[in-house]
Amino acid sequence: MQIGLNVTGSDGLFGGDVSKMLEMIALADRKGVDLISISDHLGFSRSAHALRLETNRFPFGLEQPWYEPISFLSAVAALTKRVRLSTFVMIAPLRPALLLAKQLATLDVISKGRVAIGLGVGWQEGEFRAAGMPFEGRFGDLEEMVVAMRALWAEPPARARGRAFAFEDFYSLPAPAQGPDLPILFGFNPTTKNLERIARLADGWTVDPAHRAAFPEKVQELRDLFRRSGRDPAKLEIHLGQGPVRADDGAIDWAAVKAGVHAAAAEGATTVSLQVSMFCRAASEVETFLDQAVALKS
Repeated sequence: MQIGLNVTGSDGLFGGDVSKMLEMIALADRKGVDLISISDHLGFSRSAHALRLETNRFPFGLEQPWYEPISFLSAVAALTKRVRLSTFVMIAPLRPALLLAKQLATLDVISKGRVAIGLGVGWQEGEFRAAGMPFEGRFGDLEEMVVAMRALWAEPPARARGRAFAFEDFYSLPAPAQGPDLPILFGFNPTTKNLERIARLADGWTVDPAHRAAFPEKVQELRDLFRRSGRDPAKLEIHLGQGPVRADDGAIDWAAVKAGVHAAAAEGATTVSLQVSMFCRAASEVETFLDQAVALKS
């Protein structure tokens, strides 16, 4: 089992100073954290954000900065040595396929093969409309994008065709350090159709904590689908979030957190990630939090 950190919103611990946020990540890397992830939105309409607050207990305010993931993770790559770089999740159909393939390949080269990217399709129609991208058909767009990116990352020349792109005899370098096998995880609701998509096209599943109750049975279903697709379920990568458990005095109950983390690992999670902004209320708590987070692996 590996321990990850989702750093979305943790700039607030440092008064919005992103350089301090990056220093925290570099310290986490030195202490033994295994993965850093960040979430993705290009923006919100006020009405969509209000609805998300009401229906999904969305933990971020409308004024929360959302840093562009590839740009941010490039800075992380330059300041770290060992942590893997991920997203929970990048809304892939908001990007052109060739551009996203180029960005991920470049990030993988910069980081010397540490990218394991989480991709999804988003939920906010207005975000797609603002970007001039079609909302309907975005699941199919994501499937086509993954096929195209794998083609671009393999030995050139590449050839692929989709709703929004077409290329042949095409060279796009550099290739990722991990080549066409750069790990792609899908962040989907665990319907059977979505799990089939993972088994066909992806290397794993990045799981919304809202689906924690159904997690064990869905992991088993996904493993079965991997086998039916002729793939080794032992190579399946599964990232799951773990929230804080607080005692009556408001302090983190680390024994309870550890029990949750190890239960998740026993049920199939390969990496359990903690959201820094949910565990820490001030910058002064960060170093102790990192030590406790790494100790969860023991």
